[in-house]
Amino acid sequence: MTRRGGMAGCRRCGILERNKFDLNSGALMKLRKLATGLALVVAGAVLTLGHFRLWIATYPDAGDPKNLSYVLWKHGLNSDIDLDMALGTMTHDVASENRVIGLTPTELQARFGYTKTYEQVSTYLQLCDTPNGTGDHDNHSVVHDILYLRNSNYMVMMKNGRAADLILCKGY
Repeated sequence: MTRRGGMAGCRRCGILERNKFDLNSGALMKLRKLATGLALVVAGAVLTLGHFRLWIATYPDAGDPKNLSYVLWKHGLNSDIDLDMALGTMTHDVASENRVIGLTPTELQARFGYTKTYEQVSTYLQLCDTPNGTGDHDNHSVVHDILYLRNSNYMVMMKNGRAADLILCKGY
């Protein structure tokens, strides 16, 4: 007879052998730990996928700064985003200047596709560079290098070869 967790064998001759299916055996304990660990990994993966599906369902609009595609792009993980849409979304992002400040012109082009110079943009955007939008360059105390991001209304003020400020040109 075998008791749970006990030995099986003959009492008369004194030969005992270990029960291979003992619930407290080391092999079975390792198997239990493995199964528990695997179950926790699967549960974590299911919860993570559920979280991302909920995120996508909650913020489906591509113009929302909480949209998963935009969030991945601003952290450098999504290179397939429409850059014009991303620039439009940046107007609603509270920390949009963090995408630009400190970048060189080459890095700006790599990040946003292309940039434009002062001469390449419309008169409306050129007025953004002047004090109060007057078009008067004579009163300009400091001359900055200026780049514009794609066809957007964003003007980047360059200082010492790096982006120093991001300005959204509108309503002046």
